[in-house]
Amino acid sequence: MENKRKLNKKFEHDYFDGFYKSEVGEFSKERDKELSNWFKGMFAYVNRYVPIKNSKNKSILEFGCAYGSASQVLKDYGLKVMATDISKIAVERASKMHPDITFRVHDMQKLFKTDKKFDYALACDVIEHLGKPEEGIKNVYKILKKGGIAILSTQNDFDYKIEDPTHISVKNHAEWKRICEQVGFSEVRVKRVTFFPPY
Repeated sequence: MENKRKLNKKFEHDYFDGFYKSEVGEFSKERDKELSNWFKGMFAYVNRYVPIKNSKNKSILEFGCAYGSASQVLKDYGLKVMATDISKIAVERASKMHPDITFRVHDMQKLFKTDKKFDYALACDVIEHLGKPEEGIKNVYKILKKGGIAILSTQNDFDYKIEDPTHISVKNHAEWKRICEQVGFSEVRVKRVTFFPPY
């Protein structure tokens, strides 16, 4: 229990009001709008391979939702969104910013308990934070319907990406592909793409 408290504390006020704020920005409606625009651009790219913008009424579970900007864009596309984050403070702030979306505190390395499965799963820049990324990706696989699709993004394996002390699983694209296939995913596609210089 003590280890779990330490893990969760790592992603609470110190992280979101410290490193996250310096890299991503502050918690505000203005910044949320900017991030939403960024996610619209990202999903426009994803839509070349997965019809995420044309999936009205399909279900999606987002892991590592932070303040919920991506979740809101997905809801605006017409998807049924459930969003999670390991951080209690992130979920509290996301719920305040986006009251029409269901947010839950959840560690991706634990199986998400639900009586239904999802059409899609999303984890944007989450898996590099996991001590056991294989477990996290395996849990993504388990919550998907047959034929369901996972969309995972992560940092390139540049040396400066380990400057964030929570980036404990920075890997190259071949390693991530191997892990995804190992847990059961088929038709694994890896696309190396830059939306703006740091990523």
